[in-house]
Amino acid sequence: MNAEILQPVFDSVPGMISMEEGLYLYELASKCTKGVIVEIGSNAGRSTICLAKGSKAGGQLGGVTVYSVDPHNGGGATPDPTWYDAGASGTPDKKYYINQGVGFNAFKERLNQHHVQDIVFPLVDYSELAYKKGWDRPVELLFIDADHRYNYVKMDLELWGKHLIPGATLLMHDSTYTGVRRVINEMVISNPRFTDIRETPIFTAKVVGV
Repeated sequence: MNAEILQPVFDSVPGMISMEEGLYLYELASKCTKGVIVEIGSNAGRSTICLAKGSKAGGQLGGVTVYSVDPHNGGGATPDPTWYDAGASGTPDKKYYINQGVGFNAFKERLNQHHVQDIVFPLVDYSELAYKKGWDRPVELLFIDADHRYNYVKMDLELWGKHLIPGATLLMHDSTYTGVRRVINEMVISNPRFTDIRETPIFTAKVVGV
């Protein structure tokens, strides 16, 4: 049933997540009722739409908001220059903002095409800078799938992870990548804050609490 719902998304929206992973995102999003959903790294929007459709199908009237964090500078489809020239803090050089938002119109069109534009709130910026604009909302599901280098993954989890509520779900895509795995080992598996660890279809951990 849910595969039938998501098949049009997979037929029309490019992306790296599989149908199995998309269904998993859909299922977990459908259970969110106490906090918002945050996705770090949206690219073309396949995973975003899976989360949004799941949220709409859930128990809260209208669904909980999906905050989509991505500069939409083509980083998923073409080499993102910020990978090669960023400060020690992880903040991209300002000269790279010339490309910010170049893929955003196509992203919005896909949200409209799949009727989730009313529940997705795009934050068109790099993760750190979007967060520092004053993020203060409780997060019930955090999906990290942005830059996979260690310092960036670590920063994403340190910043956005502060807002995970008890019982929240943390998801980290491409967990076999060196940088992602190192963060998982150092900050999740060894951390008593997290429980119910599972590796597939996407690395998942639950925040301790009801």
